This record gives sequence, C-alpha cells and structure tokens, in this order.
Amino acid sequence: MMIKKAFCRKITIAFVSACLAAGAASAVPNEAEARNEIVFTGIPSEWPKGADRLFLEIRCFDDSEKTVVIAVNGGKGKNGSKKGFWSTVEILPPCGSLGCVIAKKRLDKRLDTRAMTNVTLSLEDGAKSRFEVVRAEFLAKDQEDPIVNTPPLRHPKDAAEHAVDFSAFKAACTQGDFVIGWATSMESVRPRAGFKWRKADRTGVRLARGEYESIQLLVAPASHDLKGVRVDVEMESAFASSNITACVVGYSETVGPPPYTLRPPKGGRMKRPSCGWYPDPILDFQKSCDISGNDVQSFWVRVRCPRTQKAGVFNGALVVSAEGAQPRRIPFSVRVNSFEVGRVSPLPLAVSVGRPGNRDPDDHWRNAWKKRPEQFCDFFADYFIAPDQLYINSKLEPHWDMLKRLRDQGRLNMFNLHYMWYIGLKEKDAERFEKEKLPEILARYEKAKELGIEKYAYLYGFDELGANVFTNINRTAELLHRYLPDVPVATTARDKKFGVDGSAMPAIDIHCPATCSWNPAQVDRARRAGRKVWWYFAIDPASPFANTMLEGPPCEIRSLMGAQTQKFKPDGFLYYSIAKWPAAEPIKSGPFTKWEPRSCGRGHGDGQWTCCGGPDNMPLATLRLENFRDGVEDLWYARILEEIYARVCTGKLREDEMILKEGGDVSCDEWYSRAQKLLDVPKNVVRSTAIFSTDPDVIYRWRDEMADLIEQAQRRVK
Repeated sequence: MMIKKAFCRKITIAFVSACLAAGAASAVPNEAEARNEIVFTGIPSEWPKGADRLFLEIRCFDDSEKTVVIAVNGGKGKNGSKKGFWSTVEILPPCGSLGCVIAKKRLDKRLDTRAMTNVTLSLEDGAKSRFEVVRAEFLAKDQEDPIVNTPPLRHPKDAAEHAVDFSAFKAACTQGDFVIGWATSMESVRPRAGFKWRKADRTGVRLARGEYESIQLLVAPASHDLKGVRVDVEMESAFASSNITACVVGYSETVGPPPYTLRPPKGGRMKRPSCGWYPDPILDFQKSCDISGNDVQSFWVRVRCPRTQKAGVFNGALVVSAEGAQPRRIPFSVRVNSFEVGRVSPLPLAVSVGRPGNRDPDDHWRNAWKKRPEQFCDFFADYFIAPDQLYINSKLEPHWDMLKRLRDQGRLNMFNLHYMWYIGLKEKDAERFEKEKLPEILARYEKAKELGIEKYAYLYGFDELGANVFTNINRTAELLHRYLPDVPVATTARDKKFGVDGSAMPAIDIHCPATCSWNPAQVDRARRAGRKVWWYFAIDPASPFANTMLEGPPCEIRSLMGAQTQKFKPDGFLYYSIAKWPAAEPIKSGPFTKWEPRSCGRGHGDGQWTCCGGPDNMPLATLRLENFRDGVEDLWYARILEEIYARVCTGKLREDEMILKEGGDVSCDEWYSRAQKLLDVPKNVVRSTAIFSTDPDVIYRWRDEMADLIEQAQRRVK
C-alpha cells in the first residue's frame, strides 16, 4: 500500500518537531550544540500503518569521523511490558550527511513496535561532536529510499597511526630504493593504517614434510614510487625453489562499521574496528604490482614441503626487485622436520563449501568452477576441506565425483547427505516424512555405500533452534535412526545438556555448541553417555572468542584449530560456508581490489574464507583460510607427539631409546614431563576459549617445542 505524501509529511513533521523539542536540531548548522547523545521521545508509540521503514538523515558539522550507535527503544512482548531495543552502528561522515534506514521487520525481532518509546543516537567513544537529526520519515514498502550524498570516509585515525609506524619502519629498514621488512603469516598488515613489522636481516620457516608454512615480506618505497615490484626465490638445489611461491596480497575495503568489537591487529583493548583497507585475498595469479606513496605492500611467501623431502636446513634468498631499482636479497632459510603431517585433518570437519553461483546459471564467473571441478576440489582439499554442504537439499546432490576423487587420494573427510528439518508430532507427520523425504535420503546413502564412503556420511539439521522444538527434533532423529542406524545426526540446536541429564534430545548423536558455550564438565558427561560434542562459530561469537572476521588477527583461527582444539578436545568442527561471494565481479587485479567483504549482513569475512578471481575465476585463498590450515597442521604436531607420549606411558618406547638434547641423552622422565606440559597446552598459549594468545611467537614456540620432542624421540629410535 502506498503512503500518501500528506501522510508522510505529517509523520515527518511530527517526528522532526519532537527532535526539536528534545534539543536535537538547530536552525543554524554552525551553532549546532556539541553533544555525545541525542534522545527524542516524540515518535509515535505505534509504528504507522502501511510503513515498513524508518529513514533518518543525520548531519555532522565537524571535520571528524565518529561512530554513532542508533537505537530504537520500546517494549517487548504483546503488551510491551518488557523493555526491548534494536540498534545499529554507522560512521558520521566529516561535514556531511548520513542516511540510515531502519526496517520494521528488524525491529519486530527485538521489540514491540506498538510500544515504542524513543530513538537514541550516541557517539561510541563518548566524546562530543556537533551532529543533528535533520530529517526523519516513515516509508511505505514501494517507496524508494531517499538519496543522501555522503562524502567518502578518509580514515584519519588510520592515517595518523600509519604515519608514525611508517616513519620507524623507514628509518630501520631502508635498503636502497626499498623499505623491506617482514611479518608472520598470523599478522594482518594494513597498507595504510598502523602496522607491525620486523627487520628483514634474514628470515625463514620451519615445517614438516607435507606441511605448508608462510611468511609475509613487506615492501614500501624509500624515496619514490615503485613500478613492477616483485619477489623472486633462490634456493639451493637440495630444496627446490619451485616449492616456494611469492605473490601479491590483495586488500578489501570496508566502508561501514561492523556489529562487533575485535582485538585490534596490533593488540590492545577490544574495540569496534575502523573502516578502511584490510589484507585478505592472496592473489596467486599476480606476482608483481606498483607501490606508491607510503603504502606498505605485503607479498605472501608460501612454502610447500614435499613428502619425500629430506630433513635439514636449506638456505637461499628472497630477491626484491622493481623497474629501474637495484635488486635486494634477503637471506631465507627452510628448516624441514624429520616427520610428516597427515593428508587429512586429525579432527573431523564439517566445513561447508557450498556451490557458488549454483542458483543463478547466468552468473558465469561464480559458476566457473564447474568447468574445472577437479581443480576446485583439490584447492579445498589442500586446506583439509572436503566439498561439503551443510544446507544441501532435494535439488542439490552431494559432489559425488569430488568425494570419489578425495577417497582415491586418501583425503576425504565428512560430508552431509541432506539438511534436515524437524517433523510434527502427529503420526501423519512421520508417515509423510517416510513417504516424501526418506526415500531420497536412503538413495543417497546407497550411493555412498556404492562408492565405499558411507562411513564419512552424516545428517545435519535443525540449525540453531531453541528448546520449543527439541521434542520435534528428537522424534525426527529417532525416525532417521530407524532407517539409517549408522549415520550420525548432527545439530547446532541449542541444547546446553548435550543430550543427557534429562535433555529433550537424547537421540542426537553430535551436539555442536558455539565455542562460547563450551562447558567441559557437561561435555564429559555427554561423552560418557556416548554422545559426540563438536563446536562451531559463525558471525557470533566474536571477540574475545576466536573468529575469522576480516578486521581481526588471522591467528585467531590458527589458535582455535590448533592449540584450543588440543586443549579442550572437541570431537569435531563445523562452519556454515566459506565461499559466499556477493561481489559484483571477480578479482582481476590488485592489490587494492573491488571485492565486497560483506557476505552476510554487516559482518566482514563471515562465511567468506575464499574470494574468486584470476584468469579462470577460481577460488582464491585468504589469510584466514591459510591460518585455518596452519592450525590443523599444528594439531597434527600435537597428535604425533601424543602417539609417542602414549608409547612412553605404556613402556613401548624404552628409556634408552629417548634423547632430549642435542649431543646427549637424558632421562625418559624429563622428556615425558616436557611432552605432558605441551600436550596440556600451557596457559600462556591458551587459558580458555575467551583468553588465548594472539602473539605469533608464543604459538610458534609451542609448535616448535613439540617438533623438537618428536624429533628427539625419532632420532634415537632410528
């Protein structure tokens, strides 16, 4: 229904008049009062009939960029007796206007729109600024949003921090025409904001056979813009340079504040991250780029260790070059451990890849993977991920060819047969399910048996549902077990009892709570009763818990998959999607890309551990995906050490077979004590799911000490 102009005008006038009465506006912009909060109460207590959006125009009169929290307050419930609110965050543009649209359907989830009380605008940092609500209007469904000319953000805080860090970087790391430093793979080095760096006198990696490990080489101009900057690799013949690649790191720009606070990449108190350019896609197809001004460009140096590689230390160099500049050599070493990590994750994974572009056949670039399904499959398998789909339905079959390929390669992990929804409690509901849905699921299971992969199959469903449908969920699981007794049923439905202690869902095999809801005592009770307890995250929980948001430290996911998994022993890990690609076009060049980092709501990077681009429009890894793999490899170190540790405990590895230090034997007890501490994971590495280290040196030290103990045991046994 179209709202008449007179109606809109009436509502707008009444609403803005209320703002004026509350001291929220001024006729003369230069006389606007500096404040940190605006509250007005003159809004209609009930949402106007026919309106589905509320539009606010907020004008800032200061030359600064402030984060403003906009909250609609009111009652909650049928009679509005309980307090409710809905809020969002925006950036006030310097000396410009901001348009904010609030949809009624969003408010309906949080408050009773028949009992609204006020709209509050507050500056997040608590400081004062001159800003006003200059326009407020309720809009009908088929009315277009008003156009507000918002000036681009300038990110002044980022620029100021960058200037300080760049000055120190340049003073310490200038080499001819270049400023060269390095950073670990666990750090986010922003090109135009504050950043951390290390002096590049020499650098290197340590890794096991079958493992990947990376560093970032940081390059900036010393005095003038640089053209065609690239990093080449020289290695001694005993470790082929073809095992090392160096490519450009790409950047994605965030233009709106996210709904979460995070650990800043440089450490410190959690805060809402600023908007601007963040490193994310690794542009394997692009080996060189131009660097101008004070930009700091990262090159991703990735080392892959062949499974046939001999152990030892191998030396070489990273050579930085540009047009018209004298190349610079950075000594680079690769230390190969004497053991090998596995081909599949030691932890069961249900990481959903999905099918990019599948719903829209005209989306040619998103569907490019269909022309190269084997390459698509192998890309994800290299990160321990099978082409799984949590939300697979009747219209989508599992990737049978890809699953068979991974079976043959010995790299297959778990895969979902069908996404499940709960049935009703009446007998006819079960009969309908058995007639309409069950045959399809049984046919898929028979296909899995035909391929010999049925032991990897599971059924996922009832996504994050609450207690009001637990009985329905349990009945559905019981029915599935009647026909598929060997296929586990998994859910993220929020049963805090994990199927025991009087839970209404005892038939669920795999309970999957969010990492913030991990309860070790309850997990132990569930396991004693034969249940499996995995964990997961999505856009929530954010910091202080580990996540993969674009703005956060990439090492959070490495900690979760490695040290935190070793400490808390979840039975598996689940993630809902890693290939949501909402961008208008693929990445064809960088480093500064047009890739859209918002894949789900206002979060950046959620559901999007990959981007798409290059000449073939295939998946591109991100810093976050690389750290996911690194975490799984860290977990392999722990599992290998655990196996040796178990042999020591059972006497299968004799004391005279143990060696702890280079050049001398020590007691088995000393080796045993050190191994036990590392396998328990020291508190400086992980204290809880909310308190853990994001210091790369701490994580490397834990990992490398495990490697030392593994090698010390192997050396004497051999």
